[in-house]
Amino acid sequence: MTRFERNYYDQAELWERDLLSIPVERERITSTIELIPSDVRAVLDAGCGNGAFLNSLPDGYQAVGLDFSQEALKYVKAKAIYVDIAALPFESASFDLVTCLEVLEHLPSGVFEKAVSELQRVSKRYIIISVPNDEDLDFHLVICPACRCWYNPYRHVRRFDSEKLKTLFEHFALSELKEVGPLEPRPQYNRFLYAAYRLWRNASPPSTAVCPQCGYQPTVGELSVFTAKSVGLLSYALRLLKPFAKIIWRPQWRRRWLLALYVRKDLGEQL
Repeated sequence: MTRFERNYYDQAELWERDLLSIPVERERITSTIELIPSDVRAVLDAGCGNGAFLNSLPDGYQAVGLDFSQEALKYVKAKAIYVDIAALPFESASFDLVTCLEVLEHLPSGVFEKAVSELQRVSKRYIIISVPNDEDLDFHLVICPACRCWYNPYRHVRRFDSEKLKTLFEHFALSELKEVGPLEPRPQYNRFLYAAYRLWRNASPPSTAVCPQCGYQPTVGELSVFTAKSVGLLSYALRLLKPFAKIIWRPQWRRRWLLALYVRKDLGEQL
């Protein structure tokens, strides 16, 4: 993990939120727990974050979490270790179930492939993952005011849909796939026009964003200046045009997340 990545993932602001107090997040976590097969006892949560899932598991599971953010691990109530998901310190087939929830979309090339291989190696029976549902990565891009780098402020670097999830793992077969979370509009827009609009309004990053190229992070005062720049005659004109744009580029509606259960292909031979 680079220094700038560490600066981002070790922010207390990212992890101090109680996700269970947010209805849509609670729904996602509850749906994940309901998907756990009845013969599971040992669970590894790879990329456990602040432990929202692990802390919600019913009694009876032998649960372990891991994450590469030491700040996030402060909130995990179960056993948790500081380790890289691309090099898991466990023997093969150590866990009945490995979960990886809202993690894979953050992993860059090289790390992603190793992580997928490691998840398969340490799982004896099942894998459960959740990822954003067909996320439009371009739509959320912001511009660093220091070096002009365009980047995703939430560190999402890859997109998943149902077709990609079917072939995600080599040794595990997709057993169940469901969409969870609220229905949300996915705008259909002209990318060239939207890029021009983004450049004009300066696409200011949120306070937790850390530029992956130069490490710049905005202060509260700077955010106020960015916000002021986005108010003006053109903003007013764009608001007037918005209803017509919705008619031309009708949004598609999808639920926020994809939740998938995988079963090891040779599980029948093991039983």
